[in-house]
Amino acid sequence: MTDVLEEWVPRVYRFALRLTGDVHAAEDLTQETLLRAWSRRLQLRDPRAARVWLLRIAANLWRDQARRARLPAARPEPLGEDVPSSCRPPGSDVADREELGRALAALDALPPRQREVLYLSACDGLTRAEIAEVLGVSPDAVKANLCLARQRLRRQMTEPPRLGGRVP
Repeated sequence: MTDVLEEWVPRVYRFALRLTGDVHAAEDLTQETLLRAWSRRLQLRDPRAARVWLLRIAANLWRDQARRARLPAARPEPLGEDVPSSCRPPGSDVADREELGRALAALDALPPRQREVLYLSACDGLTRAEIAEVLGVSPDAVKANLCLARQRLRRQMTEPPRLGGRVP
C-alpha cells in the first residue's frame, strides 16, 4: 500500500500547489492527504483507483480548510519562478515564457470549480467521470465547467496582453 501512495505523491503535490498557490500550503496539504489516505487505506479496494481517491481527499481537505479559515480560495496568488518542478519550461525563449505566464495567470483567474476541472482534465488527464468523483459533482457539471473554463481561457489567451501590466 505504501508503494501505491508514494507513486502518486508528485501528482497530489502538483494538484495541491494549483489549489493553494503556495508551496508551503501545498506541502502541508499533500502531507495531510497522505496521512488521511494511510489511515483509511483499507477503504481502497482497487489500487488502480488510487489516483482519483487521493485527489478527492486533497480536494475535500482543501475545501474544508478554506471553509474553516475563510481562505480566498477563489483567487490564489500566481505561482512564482521559485516553485520546484520536475520538468523544464517549454522553451527558453522569452516569448514562450511570457505565453506560459499568461496561460497560468488565465488559469488562476478562473472561478475555483472551473480551474479545478480544467486542471484535472488537462494536467492530470482524468476523465469526466473521474473528475466528477474527485470533486463530488455530476459528470454533467464537469462537462459544463470544462466547457466554460475552456471558453474563458481561449478568450483570455486571444486578448492582447495589457500594457503596463506585469505578466507573471
